[in-house]
Amino acid sequence: MAASEYREIIGKLGMSQEGAGEWLKIGKRTSQGYALGEYKVPGPMAILLRLLAAGKISVKDIEAAHDR
Repeated sequence: MAASEYREIIGKLGMSQEGAGEWLKIGKRTSQGYALGEYKVPGPMAILLRLLAAGKISVKDIEAAHDR
């Protein structure tokens, strides 16, 4: 996943880099690193973000599954 795609998806989801870091449990600096292309977004996380962006799953779906 390119940095630009990461930024586009989190923006589409209404998240800041910091907010995405908190929600994804990766921390602010790691999220910033993804957004700047300093770090590669791990494959499973890229898949999750693409599914969210495509509307195949929602943030609420993920949160509900996490609460189980």
